[in-house]
Amino acid sequence: MDNPIQNNSKHLIELIIRLAALFLLVFYCFQLLSPFIMPVLWAAIIAVAVYPIHRFLEKKLGGRKVLASVTLTLAILAFIFVPAGLFLASITDTIVDFKQKIESGNISLDHPSENIKTWPIIGTKLYDFLHNLSNQMVGIFQKYQSQVLTVAKTILMAIVGTGMSFLQVIFSIIIAGVLLATNGTEAAMETIFNRMVGSQGSEYLQLTTSTIRSVVKGVLGVAVIQTLLAGFGFFMAGIPHAGIWSVCALVLSIIQVGPGLVIIGVIGFLYTQENHFFATAWTVYFVLVMFSDNILKPILLGKGARVPMLVIFLGVIGGFLLQGFIGLFTGAIVLSIGYKLFLLWMHDHKIVS
Repeated sequence: MDNPIQNNSKHLIELIIRLAALFLLVFYCFQLLSPFIMPVLWAAIIAVAVYPIHRFLEKKLGGRKVLASVTLTLAILAFIFVPAGLFLASITDTIVDFKQKIESGNISLDHPSENIKTWPIIGTKLYDFLHNLSNQMVGIFQKYQSQVLTVAKTILMAIVGTGMSFLQVIFSIIIAGVLLATNGTEAAMETIFNRMVGSQGSEYLQLTTSTIRSVVKGVLGVAVIQTLLAGFGFFMAGIPHAGIWSVCALVLSIIQVGPGLVIIGVIGFLYTQENHFFATAWTVYFVLVMFSDNILKPILLGKGARVPMLVIFLGVIGGFLLQGFIGLFTGAIVLSIGYKLFLLWMHDHKIVS
């Protein structure tokens, strides 16, 4: 006669062994796929963001989904390669040149232009102040040479890391193109959401999609367009270290401060170094760039799921601290999705705009 206690113990041991084996299998699979998690996450975000454009191209190309995906992927890569390459090259040249000057002990800063003395009322005093400040900065760099050199090397390594992140983004764009060309991707995502949250999966998927498009277009899209316009002006106007100022403008635009702080400094520099006609012409351009978000946001944001600026700000800062430069983008999107899904859950599955 079977012993019920022995049978229960045997079944329990078998269950533990099966669960342990399943856990080890899942853990090993996760370890194998972990290097691809971020690129795939980025790919999904990109695919959702550009899906309306893909649909438009597909219709124009006679329903050829693969051709539309290839065309869109190549267009995005071309759009990213040129400005990103210019910015990275400019920043790298600046840091390398500065590092070499520190190591050789040949540190020098440009003195202010004599044109400042011609300014009414404050011209002479401002020139003297800037001239003395330039000399003092050289003295500080020479006094703390080793510390400044360490900081320069750290920044240079960070730029190298940014270059690797840039390659990751390229890989993600290619994956996004594959997702757009694959039939059933949208149905598969809805199935995953249904498995995760039950019958409300389609609502969660709809809110996630609208949030991604809202943040990408209304926040990141506006920031990138403003930065490209500002960066174009920096390079064409001959502003020194234009790549660094462009990156600063991008960060300020993403966190919703706007590129105005950088642009005002650039305008001031132009008036100290160039003739008034040249400086005024570029000032008009930069002022238009500074306020261009007032036109871009209503066009790009539309009626998507709006997210409070505090959530965007926290996502940007947290993403940057966690993942570096690439986190400026992923942090804002992921935290925005989490915020909107949390609101949906709190309001008993009612879409909150």
